[in-house]
Amino acid sequence: MKARAWLMQYGVAMILSCAFALILGQVPLFRETAVGKLAASDLVQFLGYGCTIALAWLGARQLAGDPSEDWKWLSPYRALILPVTTLATVILAYGVLLLVGGPFLNKFAKGIYNWMFIVGIVAAIAWLIVTWVRTCAPLVAATIPRRLKKAA
Repeated sequence: MKARAWLMQYGVAMILSCAFALILGQVPLFRETAVGKLAASDLVQFLGYGCTIALAWLGARQLAGDPSEDWKWLSPYRALILPVTTLATVILAYGVLLLVGGPFLNKFAKGIYNWMFIVGIVAAIAWLIVTWVRTCAPLVAATIPRRLKKAA
């Protein structure tokens, strides 16, 4: 039952946030209005997509911390939820932050910005691999003999 509540709470909020960012980002009023180099459409897309990413990460954190009884199959992989979501968050945040920061970055600053995200992506991948090797792989290996005994 908790799983449905989480999907409704986080899923619907993510869909609404993303939809409003998409729709309002295309409205002529927002596309034509700007303060300096920053367009209002870019700002509204940044807010909408940023909220969507934040909600996804918070939902994954909640799921990893308190898994639903409906999803027992997820328990050996529970430790992977946050590293996978963090990796996706860092990858998606690159483009979302460029919406508001891109117009203000020169070539040198863009290089630093790119390297910050490269380091973040590599760190998230390392976290994912270490979590798999140290936590999930032993749990999965321990559940395989039980599955084989049930099948026999």
